Amino acid sequence: MNQLFPIFVKLDQIQTLLVGGGKVALEKFQALITNDERLNLTVVAREIVPEFELLLRNYPHIQLHIRPFETTDIEHKQLVIAATNNMELNDELRALTSLHNILFNAADKPDLCDFYLGSIVTKGNLKVAISTNGKSPTIAKG
Repeated sequence: MNQLFPIFVKLDQIQTLLVGGGKVALEKFQALITNDERLNLTVVAREIVPEFELLLRNYPHIQLHIRPFETTDIEHKQLVIAATNNMELNDELRALTSLHNILFNAADKPDLCDFYLGSIVTKGNLKVAISTNGKSPTIAKG
């Protein structure tokens, strides 16, 4: 049974951290920016795929740090999304966010997540979010 409680977050009113610079991080960024171009976002990545870096140039208010994650990166953040294939880093982020009461999502790692990013359908002011309880993201996209 799906016991998730759906909420809609005002991304321009909270500080969000996205860790990762690959294709999955790009996908998470596109989901965030599509919902609110004014979001307060910091991206930290050891390296970044060219298309992600190019896209970020269109959003000068978004902070980009091309370097390894540092524990101080979570300071003043309310939401952290990990889009890395580094399980050690994901576990570290999970521990840090739990310690500091920060909501956490790890791409493709539902057991580490406080929340899931569902598929979204928007028609004017109507917005519908779809969740499969983290079990089958590809079904939700359909």
